[in-house]
Amino acid sequence: MAREKLTKAHLVDKVYQDPAVDELKLTRKQIMTVVSVFVEKLRESIEGLGEDDRIELRGFGTFGVKKRKARVARNPKTGEEVKVPSRKTPFFKPGKELKNSVK
Repeated sequence: MAREKLTKAHLVDKVYQDPAVDELKLTRKQIMTVVSVFVEKLRESIEGLGEDDRIELRGFGTFGVKKRKARVARNPKTGEEVKVPSRKTPFFKPGKELKNSVK
């Protein structure tokens, strides 16, 4: 069974086919602009988050940034120890409604 990948273009098509969009008379190009701007602004907002800050989209989930501690890892090929510096990494925690819709 092949995995289905939802691209931005597929998302735009799904939004375009929604009956609520018929009333608004939006074109695919306008919807693509809205989706692109939303994704870009979300990315910019996540970049600007502090360690304890969150972006919550109720019913969907929460975006945030976690700080990973510096650690010593091992190169699997050579067995050599490598120092991995501390870094920030984005995370997503799905909301209750999203979790329940996937069950």
